[in-house]
Amino acid sequence: SFVTKLFPAAQMVSDSPPYILHGTGKLGPLCSDLRIGLVSTLRDVEDQFLQWLEWFRIIGFAHLFLYFDDPACDEAAIAAARSTYSEDFVSFALNTPELRKEWMSLKTWPKFSPFTDDRMCRQLLNIAHALRRAQAAPAESVESVDWMFHLDHDELFLPPPQGLQAHFKHLEAGNCRLCLYQNFEAAPRDHTTMPFVDVNLFKIPSGRVSKTPLGAAGMNFWAQRTKARNYFLYYDNGKSAVRIDKTYKTHRGGKDIAPTSVHLLYPPDDLEELITGKHGWTTFPEHELSDMNLTWMSSCHDEIVVGAKVLHYPATHFDRLWHKYNHLGNFPAVRFGGELVVPDSFHLQARDEYLKHQDKTVQQQKLKELLEHAAFLRSEEEIQSQLETGSVVVIDTVRDSLQRGCWTAPRLLRPSLHSLLQRRPSKAEMERMQKMKRFPVEKLSCPEGLLKNLDPGLDLVLQELESKGWAACNLGLHPKILQRALLEAQQLKPRMAKGSTVIENEILDPSLPNADRGDRILFMQEQGLSGAAAAKGPAPTLTMLESALTDFGMQLDLRLQRSSLRLRITERCDGMLACYEAGGAYSAHIDNADGDGRVDGRVLTMVLYLNVNWDRSAGGELAIFEANDGDLGDPNVKGSWHVVYPEAGTLVLLRADRVLHEVRSAYEERFALSMWFCGQHVEYGGS
Repeated sequence: SFVTKLFPAAQMVSDSPPYILHGTGKLGPLCSDLRIGLVSTLRDVEDQFLQWLEWFRIIGFAHLFLYFDDPACDEAAIAAARSTYSEDFVSFALNTPELRKEWMSLKTWPKFSPFTDDRMCRQLLNIAHALRRAQAAPAESVESVDWMFHLDHDELFLPPPQGLQAHFKHLEAGNCRLCLYQNFEAAPRDHTTMPFVDVNLFKIPSGRVSKTPLGAAGMNFWAQRTKARNYFLYYDNGKSAVRIDKTYKTHRGGKDIAPTSVHLLYPPDDLEELITGKHGWTTFPEHELSDMNLTWMSSCHDEIVVGAKVLHYPATHFDRLWHKYNHLGNFPAVRFGGELVVPDSFHLQARDEYLKHQDKTVQQQKLKELLEHAAFLRSEEEIQSQLETGSVVVIDTVRDSLQRGCWTAPRLLRPSLHSLLQRRPSKAEMERMQKMKRFPVEKLSCPEGLLKNLDPGLDLVLQELESKGWAACNLGLHPKILQRALLEAQQLKPRMAKGSTVIENEILDPSLPNADRGDRILFMQEQGLSGAAAAKGPAPTLTMLESALTDFGMQLDLRLQRSSLRLRITERCDGMLACYEAGGAYSAHIDNADGDGRVDGRVLTMVLYLNVNWDRSAGGELAIFEANDGDLGDPNVKGSWHVVYPEAGTLVLLRADRVLHEVRSAYEERFALSMWFCGQHVEYGGS
């Protein structure tokens, strides 16, 4: 047979089909409990194949279902892998007439049979075939797995810091049956055929890039490098893992799990159940799901889920790129009878560059130039610049793990929800803390206000945020501007609604110690009061002031990144106008006490007071708690309160995720314009 001619020393497992070979080496899986599998269709894997296999072994995968599209091309690689890894860990399915005959029994065969010359079609048939094998395998079989991934040999799955087992146990505990992961794309410094150890810079998914001027500059840096203005050179819609339902064949009439996408491994027949049961999870942010037609999936923000990702190394050496397009040739941009259209992209640009020339040396040189221009970060200045825009992150975990021969977990850069909620004082703790001393705040020394001393003023603000977590200063606005802003705020009062406190997506009972608030509020953008068009609306002065606060946040961004706080601003929130009527107050609270239900919750609060000629005897102070012995959440924390009077033109900045503060009862109407900025650690997403 073809197999014995190609591999004359092959030892067949008695119950295996003739086209499947097994490993004969000593290195077996390191998994426990849940068994995670991987299916991949491979061709021309000579360079990094063993490292690819070893990565999945050391992070805890149980079995790899490998399908070789052209076994003769990869004879040496298969032989090396077989002699290294055991039959428990890896199996090799060869593209033979026997395998192709089995394709014909798959549920998706009628759909894909006209297109078997297309590699993606063969991938989909092999995925369905591997899922059938896993589903039918007895519990004691090496092919019995609980979850199945589909990845190519230039892709790795990076578990969250908690590890592979903890991740999938969390999915199972939440009754997840399908999880779609965002992919990060490698950004090499130079050509390498060993990218898993040589490449540690990755572009983050576009939906995670900061919505700031710096973030926009990062996106544009990459877009202007290709004709199609691509950010990612290849796909950006992620890869997935699907739960293998062992009862599927009995209670559903023996149906195959037969996906129609290499990215999303769900059985189309089960879509309704996935939707109604909320069994489909993803690490893509919620705002992207509509454009992806995936609104039925649940966007997750728990670090044990969203910390997992796919690392894609698609273009790391010009010779590998040449082999790719030499194999693909003049592939059509319209595939599967028109169901799949390849958009204008780097992929087509590279194809066309290859096809322009006949000589291999010229083809390689042209692809080398194209690759270096589009994909590489060649200088330290470029690298540092893109790290600060947030378009790339450093991920060292793969290199470190492969060099050490064991899983080296990245460090956690986000506190857990439990640790965040622990920082909220109990009612008894709050009563004790309320008795601690109070001192009036001394505003920062900015002659004539922050506006006229912006750079040195923001430097002073940053120093206060680093040392105390908050700062107060005079903005330096002309009195007439403040008077107009106050008048506009008063006229908008009928639009305002009672404020509420939300924790873990639930409105808290106002009687709770951290939820009693007596303000009425409106959100500027929601009411059409934000942006250039609003300058001619009913509150142009407030619109201008909201824009100024936004600008302050953006100008603090790079300062915060380079500071000891290591924070990146990712987005501004909608400005909020608040009114406290006589007697109104807001009990002590942390603005972002629970992470805001996102990976980049609010980290910075700005409050600008609008109360012209405020009488301090009318109260309404903002009181900020500063611990000097212990920390919030400690039962015996000690500290003091620092009081800011809500006088017109006073600007307060504080860490939205750390600083406990309260609004004390006011005996007159009191107005403030607030702005929040979302953010995260500058290294978040990396390792």
